[in-house]
Amino acid sequence: MPLLARLALVAALAVASVAPASATTVAPLTLDQMTDASDLVVRGTVESVWTEEDAKGIAWTRALVRVDASLKGGADAGDYVTVEAAGGTVGNRTTLVSGSARYSVGEQTVLFLSDKPAKGVYGTVGMGIGKFTVKPNPLDGNLVVFRFVLSQDKEYDARFLPVPPADKQVLLSTMEDGVRARAAIGWDGKSIPGISDDQLRTINRLQPGVR
Repeated sequence: MPLLARLALVAALAVASVAPASATTVAPLTLDQMTDASDLVVRGTVESVWTEEDAKGIAWTRALVRVDASLKGGADAGDYVTVEAAGGTVGNRTTLVSGSARYSVGEQTVLFLSDKPAKGVYGTVGMGIGKFTVKPNPLDGNLVVFRFVLSQDKEYDARFLPVPPADKQVLLSTMEDGVRARAAIGWDGKSIPGISDDQLRTINRLQPGVR
């Protein structure tokens, strides 16, 4: 991807987010950083959503996502991944976790996923930072991606999410090209908050000169 296009994409991602009901404390990441920090990056469709409590009484919302396209990692179209996000409602009890990703059945999404092998599920990189909704722009039909982080005590239905204004839109095709290009080039050796350099070496190609 040309440098100017990449810079424009990073800038658009920084402003395309809708203000969350509860502000997140997770540091913002660039597209390259999100790609580097991910074991798997996919575009998919949410097929089911449910919430369970763990042994400590903490709620976890889980979504079963059908993979429509793999941008990084070993998934294939037609595979399924289970993604979890901290928080949610079980019965009359709601656990609120600031900045956590939300899901609804039928939602099309791009997910930057970190493997949690002990649980057999994935989490999104940077909580809500690593989850994007995909919707067509009603003006021209082009598919755009954007974040929408909403507190767990508010009803979430992706069908009614507003598409960002034109000057803040990121095309799905631009994001997909950027992720694939970064995954092919590999990690540049620069540290990323929240993930060890050893892990980055394990899950990425390495750019020339990176050890």
